[in-house]
Amino acid sequence: MRSGIMNNDTCVSDILHRVLRRVYNMRIAVCDDEQLFQESVKDAVYSYSNMHRFEITVDCFDSGEELLDSKNEYNMLLLDYKMGGIDGLETARALRKRNQDCKIIFITSYTHFVIRSFEVDTFRFIVKPLDIQELYKVLDVYFESFGNDYPLHIKVNRENIFVKPNEIFFLEADNKKCYVNLAKKQLHCAKTMAAVATHLPQNIFFKVHKAYIVNFNHVSGHDNEYVYLKNGSKVHTSRKYLASFKKDYKSYLKGKVF
Repeated sequence: MRSGIMNNDTCVSDILHRVLRRVYNMRIAVCDDEQLFQESVKDAVYSYSNMHRFEITVDCFDSGEELLDSKNEYNMLLLDYKMGGIDGLETARALRKRNQDCKIIFITSYTHFVIRSFEVDTFRFIVKPLDIQELYKVLDVYFESFGNDYPLHIKVNRENIFVKPNEIFFLEADNKKCYVNLAKKQLHCAKTMAAVATHLPQNIFFKVHKAYIVNFNHVSGHDNEYVYLKNGSKVHTSRKYLASFKKDYKSYLKGKVF
């Protein structure tokens, strides 16, 4: 008997027709009054995006004032502290008033204000001269923590729709097909559960039974027999996966970002 509360059994003829692996049209701002440094950071970010096949747009600004005049919303800001006009900290403080979600990374040789930088919820602090590998490590941490909600392109009865991984509560095997269970509906997918799972972020999706894969973000609790989901569903666990599930879920809770 299938678990869960879903009853909208939509037939999905094809899923994951196109997968944008992490962030869809991510925008990064680089703000530094040295144009050569701007270009080096921009080139490094684009090299990183090409390596990982991410969709990233990078905009460069010569001053805090110029950045704040921009109408664009940014997912990430790579920012110097000492610039002509307002400094980086004041720029970040002004940006925070309109964008709480932007991840601010200071790249600067002025380390004396590192403690004060956390007044604006700084994500990371990198010391000049820039070490490209250090920047890549910071980007790795960002995408591991915040880059899991990319859109999956799904074809439903000849209609194209997008489903984000974090909308998926759990996957359920159905022979050579599977059910993609969302909060209040269920999609019947022509792909196997294993095939769909290969395109999902491995740090939040976990197999708890040969027939079930759950999203840690939607787990409300568990015991030795079931995993309970926040929408009222529950799925069976098996002894084969129970110990590793408990270990990984405990680690997930320690570093939870959603």
